[in-house]
Amino acid sequence: MPNWCANRLMFNGIQNSDVLKTWIAGGGLSLHRRARKEGKRQIRRWSDERKAAARRRNLERRVNRIAPLFADELIERELETRPAYFRGKSAR
Repeated sequence: MPNWCANRLMFNGIQNSDVLKTWIAGGGLSLHRRARKEGKRQIRRWSDERKAAARRRNLERRVNRIAPLFADELIERELETRPAYFRGKSAR
């Protein structure tokens, strides 16, 4: 590890030489820095329409892969048994 990096290594705001002692080149431990942003990152939620489209697309793909001969009937049956799920509504 370069000296300039070792001199500036901080862990929770305190220079931590213990981290440097455990670091071995090629040992699988990586040292990196992450920029801190003020506040939390906003979680992006899918709209109900987008969830519904993805769920139906996945259902069609899954049923066509497993039972292509009966795909239409099985898809229709699944849509009838769980209509709210395939409209994009969550169980929560």
